[in-house]
Amino acid sequence: MAAKKTVKKETAAKTAPVKAAAKAAPKAAKAAPKAAPKAAKAAPVNSNDPEENIKRFAKTSLAMNFVKAHNGAWNHTDWLNFLREVEEKGYFPIDTDRVGLILEDKKKAFFSK
Repeated sequence: MAAKKTVKKETAAKTAPVKAAAKAAPKAAKAAPKAAPKAAKAAPVNSNDPEENIKRFAKTSLAMNFVKAHNGAWNHTDWLNFLREVEEKGYFPIDTDRVGLILEDKKKAFFSK
């Protein structure tokens, strides 16, 4: 009978890590989807396609934040600094005329409130 207890202990010792890993796997799988969106936001996608960049830029709050920060009025230096910020955020190359049109749309929305 002592031999049977030893076999059971050895089997339990071998399967314990497997059972623990099986319990941990679902928790890790649940945590992975939560981490992925944060990583996507943290690292902007740098594209060489100006059309893709304008689409991505239009989805951000950069333009409205700029309009609000300047109370709906800015000068050429402010505009150039804004374009530099857009470039630093990874949205270049981009059609700067269309960026200006987006800013004007945001300005209209700002003053209509």
